[in-house]
Amino acid sequence: MNTKPTKRNKQTKQKAQSQKIYEQIARHIKQKIEEGVLAPGDKLPPMTELAKQFGVSRAAVREAFSSLVGMGLIDLRHGEGTFVQKIDVQTMIIEPMNAALLLGRSNLRELLEMRRLLEISTVRFACERRTEEELAAMREALLRQETALHSSDEWVNYDLQFHIAIAEAAGNNVLRNLMNTLSEALRSILRTSHEEQKNPEVLLLEHCQIIAAIEQRDGETACARMSEHLLNSEQIVLSKKA
Repeated sequence: MNTKPTKRNKQTKQKAQSQKIYEQIARHIKQKIEEGVLAPGDKLPPMTELAKQFGVSRAAVREAFSSLVGMGLIDLRHGEGTFVQKIDVQTMIIEPMNAALLLGRSNLRELLEMRRLLEISTVRFACERRTEEELAAMREALLRQETALHSSDEWVNYDLQFHIAIAEAAGNNVLRNLMNTLSEALRSILRTSHEEQKNPEVLLLEHCQIIAAIEQRDGETACARMSEHLLNSEQIVLSKKA
């Protein structure tokens, strides 16, 4: 399977110079899927191989993959690889929204408000439906985040993993895909939140409190803790952008 940029892609490269590298990679792979070059079930090359082909870092490919997961276009299967998803009703709902977010058609405050609305809903469902395995996934993400206090990129990755694990536990695929979409649109914002937070341990404590409420299946407390956590993060980000 050839995933190297074609002459047609090079013609649009100048228009995309202001885009982040990972967005360019995501758009290239997305175009291949739309054109049928990559079909449902096709396995993508490993991240390291794509990084060499595009001449970028592995981290850039990882972010591109995360963005495509958020669109519902690919599926990352641990131990197996990355595969093109079958386009279904969920993809048709999520994709236009994701495109709008990545292209900046919503302002920051609106995105943060949408995230708060979505995450409070997912944490309530997670309290009702979570399994022990899903609870363990939240704890694992939190543990990894704790070891990444001094690395913004790693911190953000594990922060996203934590919140997406909650969305997974909600047992609703549309909510999960929406969560992926918003998370990728807000990735740089989450990085700002970490870099401007003088005491990142506070965020870890808030995550611990959310997990404790989910473990007890206490929906009211979980929603309150999530709301407080997101509002605290929003204040940091909005004050920085002011």
